[in-house]
Amino acid sequence: MFSFATRDMNSTRTILFGVFVVAGRKMTAAQVIALARALGVSATNVKSHLTRMVADGALRRSGPARQARYWPSPNQARVVEGIDARLHGTPSERWDRTWLILVLRMPANRGRREQLKASLWFDGFRPWAANIFVRPAWPERWALNRARRHLANTGGLCARGTLVGAISVADVSAIYGLDFLDREARRLARWISHRRIPKGSGEDAFAARLKVGGLVARLVGHDPRLPPVLWNGRNGMQELVRAFRRFEARIAPLAQRFLDDVLGRRSSKGKREGRQTLFPTELRGLS
Repeated sequence: MFSFATRDMNSTRTILFGVFVVAGRKMTAAQVIALARALGVSATNVKSHLTRMVADGALRRSGPARQARYWPSPNQARVVEGIDARLHGTPSERWDRTWLILVLRMPANRGRREQLKASLWFDGFRPWAANIFVRPAWPERWALNRARRHLANTGGLCARGTLVGAISVADVSAIYGLDFLDREARRLARWISHRRIPKGSGEDAFAARLKVGGLVARLVGHDPRLPPVLWNGRNGMQELVRAFRRFEARIAPLAQRFLDDVLGRRSSKGKREGRQTLFPTELRGLS
């Protein structure tokens, strides 16, 4: 149904990352296996993917082999935090119509180069010419911090200012694909609004929560965080966020009971044990 949002949503890697985000804590392999089973992923598949995800830097691992605990790497956690920022609504600050122009020394290594391009894309920087990337200087503090981080990682220079022969609304729509993003967000919002909440089965609720949250995270992750004026009346992303929040409010309690049972979060007196979480509460349900 959703050509943009559903791509690779059934991959084991995507499912496992969603499991970590929903759990919001470090987990053993046995715990990950128990949660992933609700989504039809076998124990063998989970174990092999955990090993590969540690090897490629997506996960961190500590402790002896049989009791080792796993959690998302800082780079993956930054992606979750970025999605969280998009789900918290549009910042109220006004845009001063300035743009950031990054001129970067691209890494010679192909893998690092592709990783950098993906990070720039996630942060809303779009290619304008060879090794040149642009985005509005908005939200100001966040945008400047991300520009500084990219410069620190690869070198180059950044300029900020108004553009001579400013980018038109049509130009912005084209380089960001706003019509497509708006259309896909509206479709996904309608689909979520018609989802039924599983009755009685915490395991089914957990699986449904990951499925919907994963679709939302994948699409919202491509929201370039633009000033409202550049969206030019398109409000599909806002509709999607509202639909997702309503869905989460209905399904979270039942899904959480299943999660608590698997992770042993209840003490002998039936109370939830105190814990530190990796991610904010608002991120549970995303992948």
